[in-house]
Amino acid sequence: MRVLIVGGNKDSQQELALMVQRFGYEANSVSCGEDALAAYTPFSPDVVLLDIATNDVVIDVLVAKLKALAGAIYLPILFLASADNESLLLECLQVGGDDFLTKPFDSIIFQAKMRAHIRTRELSQSVAEKNKSLAWHSEHMHQEHRIVQNMFSNALNRSLQNFSNVETYLLPHTRFNGDLYLLARGPLGNLYLLLGDFTGHGLPAAIGTLPASQTFFAMAELGSPVGQIAAEINRQLQQLLPENMFCCATLLELSASGERISWWSGGMPPAMLISEDNEIKEYLQPQHMPLGILPDLEFESGITITRAAPGDRLLLYSDGAVEIGVQNGKALGYDRFKQMGKDCQWQLSELAQALDSAIQEVGTDDDLSMVLLRCLPTGLARKEKDDERSKMPFHLSVKLGPEEIRGVDPVATILRGLSQIEGFREFKAALYTVLAEAYNNAVDHGLLRLASSAKSSLDGFDTYYIERSRRLIRLQRGFVEIVINYVPKDACFYIKICDSGPGFKAGNSELTEYSFGRGLMLMKELTRDLVWSDGGRCVEFTFSLR
Repeated sequence: MRVLIVGGNKDSQQELALMVQRFGYEANSVSCGEDALAAYTPFSPDVVLLDIATNDVVIDVLVAKLKALAGAIYLPILFLASADNESLLLECLQVGGDDFLTKPFDSIIFQAKMRAHIRTRELSQSVAEKNKSLAWHSEHMHQEHRIVQNMFSNALNRSLQNFSNVETYLLPHTRFNGDLYLLARGPLGNLYLLLGDFTGHGLPAAIGTLPASQTFFAMAELGSPVGQIAAEINRQLQQLLPENMFCCATLLELSASGERISWWSGGMPPAMLISEDNEIKEYLQPQHMPLGILPDLEFESGITITRAAPGDRLLLYSDGAVEIGVQNGKALGYDRFKQMGKDCQWQLSELAQALDSAIQEVGTDDDLSMVLLRCLPTGLARKEKDDERSKMPFHLSVKLGPEEIRGVDPVATILRGLSQIEGFREFKAALYTVLAEAYNNAVDHGLLRLASSAKSSLDGFDTYYIERSRRLIRLQRGFVEIVINYVPKDACFYIKICDSGPGFKAGNSELTEYSFGRGLMLMKELTRDLVWSDGGRCVEFTFSLR
């Protein structure tokens, strides 16, 4: 430890220097304030002993300059005064001094005070070093966050921007958003949308957004079916995320006309289809497990088709919207959320203001996202075909027994092959939809003898799929056959799907209502020449590539 002695006569300086050295410290003596300032940097004292009788010294100025040189580290300045100058010591302390000693010096008191102030300085130095280290780590962390933020921004910037039919309200709880909103155009003028909510919030929750977004954009550009996009995102997240993390999500495709919504939902709050007169027409209830939980063979990629009228709006939202205040036991809840929406006629900007007010009142500890989709023609032009359609005709026939029906998704497998042929890729989503609809109806209603009317209620969906799983496990015989003929000169697929079930004796209208339910309208919209034969065991239709 180094002690700087300032002022006093040579005898007193020598006496102090010897005493300081006996204490085990290094001493340096200067005669005036200017010399003290000049010696500060090369000597770097730990303690300054300042004689208040020093000539040419303005105490408060010298003290201020010495403290400034020391910076944030505590520099003890002890004033030295004779017994008859003790009245000045209080004034000295008021201008920044830290302690005083009176002459003649008591060795024990002197040493005790020196040790006490040196301990304080060492503590100050330790704190300064830790603060410096913390500042470095903080800056390093901020730099890493900026890099990660840039990666997220670049990944999510592929999302369709400023699309007039979509409004959003995105409120992350921290710098990194665990909610995921993606929007992309498809090749047929259709629109793909994903709203997801990863477990937790902040950077750990946001990690999964990178693979999910890349998969979404790549498959949307190819016109992939919604169910396949969900299955691929699930596969990636199931491999990537730890067991306690998953992604609740609603994934949908809006047709170019704005009249058809094909959607998959797992674990999200029910989206609401709102009519032009602000009434809730339908809830899009989640029917699947969240993404990232189930392995491929157990994942359910089935989609639901919802019809929308011109002027309808679809409101999607994460659970952060209804769980405002839950950490204080004052959760907003679905009923109040819906009432807020009705009060503001489902105007997203006004609903967002109402939620902001609720957050100011009771707080929130989760990310919050809302998306309002207007069900109108998208106005997105079909993308130009990169290749002409294949001029090679082909015939494809697949026959599946009980084991294959339980363990294989034949429609996805067929579509993966067809999408490699020139000119077919842009029709992939629509073709998947009609093939999946016809195949699932052959299995469900032909082999398993389930009726679509069982799904007419909310509870009916759960009951239907539980019963479907039970009957599928018990299925021991029967088959479904898929036949596809491609005729290049007609630019058409001629498709026939048959099952070995008992068929139906009912009239054609009753048959279609029993077997296809609401999917019949979709089949008629996307195909032509739709007919049933063999007593309801076969359905035939034409899928045009024009």
